[in-house]
Amino acid sequence: MKVSTIVIAATSVVAAFIAAPGTATSFARESEASYLASRDPQTVTVVAEDFAFTAPEKIQAGPTTIQLVNKGSEMHHVQLVRLEQGKTVADLMGAVKEAGEKGVPSWITWIGGPNVSEPGQSSTATIALTPGNYVFVCLIPSKDGVPHLMKGMMRPLTVTPAVGMPAAMPKADVEIELVDYGFDISTPITAGRHVVKVSVDAPQPHELLMARLAPGKTVDDLLAWMEKEEGPPPGTPAGGTSMIGVGGSNTLTMDFKPGEYALLCFMADNKDGKPHFMHGMMRQITVK
Repeated sequence: MKVSTIVIAATSVVAAFIAAPGTATSFARESEASYLASRDPQTVTVVAEDFAFTAPEKIQAGPTTIQLVNKGSEMHHVQLVRLEQGKTVADLMGAVKEAGEKGVPSWITWIGGPNVSEPGQSSTATIALTPGNYVFVCLIPSKDGVPHLMKGMMRPLTVTPAVGMPAAMPKADVEIELVDYGFDISTPITAGRHVVKVSVDAPQPHELLMARLAPGKTVDDLLAWMEKEEGPPPGTPAGGTSMIGVGGSNTLTMDFKPGEYALLCFMADNKDGKPHFMHGMMRQITVK
């Protein structure tokens, strides 16, 4: 499956929506202390097909593990968007269509979610959700260049106040800060299971795509392959998070195998619209 289908073309309406001025909307820094306690995060399963999500319409607030199960024939991800000021899905679609002229309105907040999952695979991300109105969307384009969102791939979600004993966010043993333009990793990642906290410490949103490289391949090989998409891909998606707004975070529980991994951000830059990897936001790490 082609890794490069995750790139949102700069000429597409969604690319304009992401790159337009105002994208760096502030993520509400809701205190995770309000969720301190004893039980595990709730799990919400989101099934992706071509081109629709099946997911609950309503859940309680608190730490929530979103599990994306891809039953489609294309790659999908979950981009969770929070709608402020009483806005609706219709308002969101209107904002997408007008993005090139008006930019991203302040009532849209990028929350993150599990990044690219290949057909037949799954991925997860855990997020401390606060009460409010959200939408699951998929921004990945098909081969025809049309983002899945524009093909109807969205589903509203209402998060209600929590009832009962609160849950705790997973305790991370690795932290990755997404900055302009790089990945600050707290400690070398070793083989095995790790809980990875991914946070944004930058004036604009970022994403994290992790790809496991084929033996002998490098992140440069992966980017070069993406230019022409000829021959077998030198890497496959290994997890990550979709767009996270300023000050936000997602937590990933991942099983790492020994080998080389590429870390990439394909977000369009606020200033020039170029993908962040073109500004140097790419990194290769060795997992031993």
